[in-house]
Amino acid sequence: MPLIRDEFIKPDVRLAVWHITEAVEDFIAPRQLDLSAMHSEFRKKEVLAVYALLAHMTGKDDLIIGYDETGRPEVLGWKLSISHTKGWAALILSKTRTVAIDVEYMSDRVTRVTDRFLRPDEKKGSLFCQLVSWSAKETVYKLLSEEHLQYFEMRIKPFTESARGRVEVEDLTEPKSVMVDFEINDDFVLTYATGD
Repeated sequence: MPLIRDEFIKPDVRLAVWHITEAVEDFIAPRQLDLSAMHSEFRKKEVLAVYALLAHMTGKDDLIIGYDETGRPEVLGWKLSISHTKGWAALILSKTRTVAIDVEYMSDRVTRVTDRFLRPDEKKGSLFCQLVSWSAKETVYKLLSEEHLQYFEMRIKPFTESARGRVEVEDLTEPKSVMVDFEINDDFVLTYATGD
């Protein structure tokens, strides 16, 4: 079981990360889960890793993830957010708070699309800065899913480059900001946030 992290980041918010090293047949899927429409083994492993995290974190192996009208994942009795990327899956959940998470594998591919997600008044900076900015905006998009925010409707405030930190993301459609925690290592960048 390549569960590399499982912790309560707040008393009612739990976060876990899975390093996907298994084959599809190594996972135990809920009986009701139908993966027949998925042809990619890679995609199946991502979905199954999320379900492995869900079962581990809730103690229930029969939960099925649905989606509300905004596209936010839902499970009866839980507020959750999921993310997966090449080799990694992440899940954050709470009984009481809206939550959001994003994980992105370490790569310079983001440098080719900075003009699509960074505003002219945001710092492009290093690869580190670009990855955190991309992931933080993805996290805020998920947290505020009912707003359907576009990248240019969010602005990243200047932040210090460090292995762990916090970045403020302004919602330019409303007078408010979201604080997003970030962590970066040799393998991935992880960002997450909670609502009130």
